[in-house]
Amino acid sequence: MNNNRSSRHENKEKKVNRLYNLLIAVVAVLIVFVGGTMILGNKDKSDNQAETTQNNPQTNDQKTDKTAKKDDDSSKDDQATEDQATDDQSSEDDQSSEDDQATDEESTDSDSQAEVEKNPEPGVAERKVDPSWDSVGTSQDAPAATYKKGSTDWNEMLKAVGEGSGISPSNMTVWRLGNNGGVGKAVATVSPKGNSSTKYRVQIEWVDGEGWKPAVVDKLQ
Repeated sequence: MNNNRSSRHENKEKKVNRLYNLLIAVVAVLIVFVGGTMILGNKDKSDNQAETTQNNPQTNDQKTDKTAKKDDDSSKDDQATEDQATDDQSSEDDQSSEDDQATDEESTDSDSQAEVEKNPEPGVAERKVDPSWDSVGTSQDAPAATYKKGSTDWNEMLKAVGEGSGISPSNMTVWRLGNNGGVGKAVATVSPKGNSSTKYRVQIEWVDGEGWKPAVVDKLQ
């Protein structure tokens, strides 16, 4: 009786062990299968990507060419901009140089015509005689020689004084304007308004049909 029970118990344990072994085998097979599938799948993706790259080298080359062309165009644009800026600056420098040269030549011509004498007499810092001085024009047949302030002759004389001194009659303080030894000769002492420390003595002469003109300009001390 006991032997039968023991035999049945052993048979039952053998069946359970076989079942466990079977389940373990099934799980092992599944693990191997899933792992192999994942490995093969990754390999296929890598192969497909490599094949795509290999089959489309032109696309990659086109992208590279486009990038290179874009960089080249950008470089050309930058170079063109720099060249244009250089040309503009060069033109401005040339124009400035020409203007300076023209000013220097004009100043040189004027200075070459003018005769300037330093300290020619007491009280005179500089005396200037310039052949380029011209008559200021006139509406008179002859000078009135009245030295009346506000008269036509007075105003024309002040124009000639301004021509020699470089002071506009509208910005001129007249300290003296009178005869200088004859009807066609006059002399004035003037200064810029608001600057009485700078005075000029201007001798003017009458030219028939042309009016008054500067003859001698003294810068007083």
